[in-house]
Amino acid sequence: MRHWHAMMAVVAVAACADQPSTGPERFAASFSAVGSEGAPPVVFNTQLRSELEVPTSTSESKGHAQIMILADGTIESTVIINNKGDESVRFGHIHHLNPGQPTGPVIWWLSNPVGTDLNLTDRHLEFRQQGIFVTNAHFTSHEAALAELLRDPASFYVNFHSDAFPGGFARGFLP
Repeated sequence: MRHWHAMMAVVAVAACADQPSTGPERFAASFSAVGSEGAPPVVFNTQLRSELEVPTSTSESKGHAQIMILADGTIESTVIINNKGDESVRFGHIHHLNPGQPTGPVIWWLSNPVGTDLNLTDRHLEFRQQGIFVTNAHFTSHEAALAELLRDPASFYVNFHSDAFPGGFARGFLP
């Protein structure tokens, strides 16, 4: 019984703590805060895995991507890849996916220079840079894409491409 009371006290304290929401209301609040000076960044984390690719990749390489949206709407990304599959990594992106579709167009580049096949073969790869918007079939402006990303982050995914898997060797959906 004592443990039950202690657990309930911890839950009550956690519920009353001044922490950001993790539900859909968090994104609505974040959307209104983007552009507000001093607003905290909106952060998305995802694991990049081969089995999420379409078509499914058999690569052993995996990764982690963190996408941070700053108050001014700038997208900053940090991607770490454990290249266990010895991929020749070409480039990485954030894509948008319409419902029912297996893939979507590139919205932001996460590797630089844009359009360049990097051919990186190191076992540990780390990419840190601002997302570079490209006009595409889904969005004509960074602002329109950003609004949709904040409204429906689950319709976006990060993936990295290689010579062996030109469609992508590891993918992760934003939460």
